[in-house]
Amino acid sequence: MMFIPSIAAIIYLIKTKQGLKYINWHVGKTKYILLSLFLPILITLLGILVFEHTGLASNNVFLINNGEVHSIEIPLIFGSDPQSIPFFILNFLITGILISLVTSLTTIGEEIGWRGFLQKKLLEKNSLFKSLTFLGILWGFWHFPLIINGFNYPEYPMLGAFLFFPLTTVFISYFLGWLTINSKSVWPAVFAHAVINSVMILLFEMDFGKNKLEGNLAILGLWLIIGTISFYLLSKKD
Repeated sequence: MMFIPSIAAIIYLIKTKQGLKYINWHVGKTKYILLSLFLPILITLLGILVFEHTGLASNNVFLINNGEVHSIEIPLIFGSDPQSIPFFILNFLITGILISLVTSLTTIGEEIGWRGFLQKKLLEKNSLFKSLTFLGILWGFWHFPLIINGFNYPEYPMLGAFLFFPLTTVFISYFLGWLTINSKSVWPAVFAHAVINSVMILLFEMDFGKNKLEGNLAILGLWLIIGTISFYLLSKKD
């Protein structure tokens, strides 16, 4: 299912004789490649700490005590033994990047189609807002069979499939649009999408207890902030 958007885009480009050169395959501006990997990972760490500090959720990933990180429940490239906060952040970042690079072998199947082809096509005839919003909604409902069956929102599959996830993907669409439009490359979207799938999923796996609905709203709110800032930066550029 993940490769269908890209396969469809490639078939269309070949059939219409526009060619695969229509996709921005080049790396583009390197800083956006780095931002696509580092930003979502750092936002994940920040989200975990904020959700824990506010009492919204229990942090079942790691604990911080006396300037040291311990009880680390995820495998990290440099080990999961008790470690200093700076070393843990570096450890988490490098592990997240390596995992995401592997995951990108699957997310490329969507992003060639979504950001590489369709976003570019939509922007040729529509405004920035209409293009990115439509793409976000389409992208969200593309995952409808998965979400309605309980992925990400097992307690609220209907609410997740019809509201939470489509809204989330709209705001993520603004973020990925900011990366790809500024870099003039499809690769930042491929990598950021991979980080979202493999690292930011930790936010959904936090123990929200009876606050599961509030937790889902908090994750949506986090993406609302990221997406709004991304769209503002894009519109300001225009």
